[in-house]
Amino acid sequence: MTDQLTGTARSLSPNDDAYLIHNYEHRAYPLSGERSFTIGRDSRCDIMVSEVSVSRQHVELRPEGEQVVLHPMGSTPTYLNESRVSSPHALRSGDTISIGTMRFVFIRGTLPVAITLVPSQERMLGVNDYVSDRRPTLTFPIQPVTGPVDRPKPNIWRWVTLLVVLLVVVYAAIQFVLRSNG
Repeated sequence: MTDQLTGTARSLSPNDDAYLIHNYEHRAYPLSGERSFTIGRDSRCDIMVSEVSVSRQHVELRPEGEQVVLHPMGSTPTYLNESRVSSPHALRSGDTISIGTMRFVFIRGTLPVAITLVPSQERMLGVNDYVSDRRPTLTFPIQPVTGPVDRPKPNIWRWVTLLVVLLVVVYAAIQFVLRSNG
């Protein structure tokens, strides 16, 4: 792997910092420490994904020794590098995890340029905690965020003009038929 700061080749070690990157929002979630990291629809997850196709507790990323292991837990599919997974898999730097319409990249080492590091937070203790204190909810990236649609008002003059043109065409057709018969 090439170090983005120096441009020199370097090898990755399992001791390098691990991150989960959401490219669409340019955010990196640190996967450090001994605790697991969850993604799902539930507000208690570390990353809450607001999509119907995502289970409440969809995946768990667990540190196991020197590796981070992906544990799919949801009833809907989880994809690792475009392949559906249903059993635990050890992650390697560069692996792509697809959950619903969200795409995450697991990396070890230096973060890419222009990626914002999301500060690590302690797991919330109870359901009564404020949801606003949690990490931001990820939403469907293609869903447009628009206000009310302004529809054009019907133009009465357009209809009057169309009616007049139609009457002229009918009158001309009648005149043509009468002259050809007479």
